[in-house]
Amino acid sequence: MKNRELFDAYAADIVGHELFLEGKKVFSHGSISIHDHSIAVAELSYSMIENSRGIDKRCVVRAALLHDFFLYEWHVPGLRYILHGWVHPAIAARKAREVFGISDREYSCIKTHMWPWTLFSFPRCREGWVISLADKIIAVKETLFRRGTRHELQDPGGFLREPERDR
Repeated sequence: MKNRELFDAYAADIVGHELFLEGKKVFSHGSISIHDHSIAVAELSYSMIENSRGIDKRCVVRAALLHDFFLYEWHVPGLRYILHGWVHPAIAARKAREVFGISDREYSCIKTHMWPWTLFSFPRCREGWVISLADKIIAVKETLFRRGTRHELQDPGGFLREPERDR
């Protein structure tokens, strides 16, 4: 990322907010928190469009930071676990609008970031496509190339822990 100062300016009111910081307690992929996942998605999204024209960079940063702003533990067996992939984009978009007063475009980017999982809710602008792609890249990286152990709620029996490496 060439212009970290501009990224930080776009992100400032979000990354310091107490509710965004609550994301450190909610886990996404493996032992990665929603907070860390969201920052990684925002950084990748911004770096993908940093030199592009005609893309709202502020929208990309803010929507990427808030794309998983649902703040509930979803790794508990039951209906929430089953439906999470389909419902969390709308929950995150609504919560982001309530807390941060996001724009309609930012709302749309958040609500459609899970496409193609949400088959009929697809990105309608370039900013949304960038965030959706960046989210998938980061999720694959966090899931397949994770370090350490998975959060206990994601792997209650300890089956997915990485093997100890010989030193």
